[in-house]
Amino acid sequence: MKEFFFLYVFFCSNQSYEKGTPFSNVLRNKFKELFILTQTILQSPKKDYEEINKRSLVEKNDILFGMIGTIGNVAIVKKSGFAIKNVALIKSNSEIPSINLIQIIQSDIFKKYTNRLNSGNSQKFISLGDIRKFDFKMASKSENMLISKLFKKVDTLLSLQQRKLELMKQLYRYLLENLNTEKKHPNIFIKGNYSHWNKVKLSDLGEIRTGKTPTPSVRSNYTNIGMPFVTPTEIVDLYNYNTSRFISNSGLKKAQIAPKGSILVTCIASIGKNTCVFKEKVAFNQQINAVTPNSFNDSTFLAFKSLQWSKRIDCLTANTAMQIINKKDFSNIETMVPNLNEQKDISKIWLKSYSLTYKYSDAKKLIIRLKKFLLQNLFI
Repeated sequence: MKEFFFLYVFFCSNQSYEKGTPFSNVLRNKFKELFILTQTILQSPKKDYEEINKRSLVEKNDILFGMIGTIGNVAIVKKSGFAIKNVALIKSNSEIPSINLIQIIQSDIFKKYTNRLNSGNSQKFISLGDIRKFDFKMASKSENMLISKLFKKVDTLLSLQQRKLELMKQLYRYLLENLNTEKKHPNIFIKGNYSHWNKVKLSDLGEIRTGKTPTPSVRSNYTNIGMPFVTPTEIVDLYNYNTSRFISNSGLKKAQIAPKGSILVTCIASIGKNTCVFKEKVAFNQQINAVTPNSFNDSTFLAFKSLQWSKRIDCLTANTAMQIINKKDFSNIETMVPNLNEQKDISKIWLKSYSLTYKYSDAKKLIIRLKKFLLQNLFI
């Protein structure tokens, strides 16, 4: 890295003082918006503070960079008036803004560079000399100003998208907590005149099946194209599962099939990993019980409701060596449900918040990909 200078600063006293100047030792793993600057661990007396600043005066818009342990944590100095230790102090010249340097230091290319230098080392460390040796493309001063504005817009957009995602996650959790109840009525009401919720057993909600696994050693039971075979490992969340195995026509004779709309509930070991069969029927293994709703119940509502069932299973199996509940005990679990119309209304709200959460998450990933693309093509 050229055109910049780095200072490695040592704390000049082994003593700790109650009064003095804020002292930043090691950059924290996470920074909010890249602008959290100090972690007050020690207080340096005036003499030590002045001695440190002879070599490393921290000023506004400087960059702090973690060099030991957790390498690569960075922040732009928003407010000066503190001392530092075990971090590099990077002062940009007038050719390139600090915000551009931040992007370079946080890029995958730079991370790969530091990882390669630390390959096989138990204590992670990068020297100032190694930092200086890192080469990157540098545009003209006028181009760098335009690049700086571009990255500020991208970072602002990323920050806003992250905020939207966090708010939607909060709403989603709120709806789950207040509409997914085991009381006679939820904590919040939906417009409409609905009756109290009724207590029923899971067996009253529809047909319950326990999964089976066709013998893995018999290759003819599996194929590259066929019916998806779901185990708890493949379950991502209530509406997503990624299957790596598929059941052949001969394997179907030894498998258990869950029709579309069924809810797969993990009942052995990985309690809480549930999903809804929303695309096509699937086969599933013996760790899972499937609830196929009857005509009086909505599959989407029961999918979200299954989170409450898992909490109950967790309580029932808390004192066992391995968490496991058989089909009979699972079928006898009691739960509160409203009538079908109310189930469908609640499902629409849950599904909308769930969909928006994934929409905002995908948008955030696209912005991150855009930022990586810009870094790879503008600097590296």
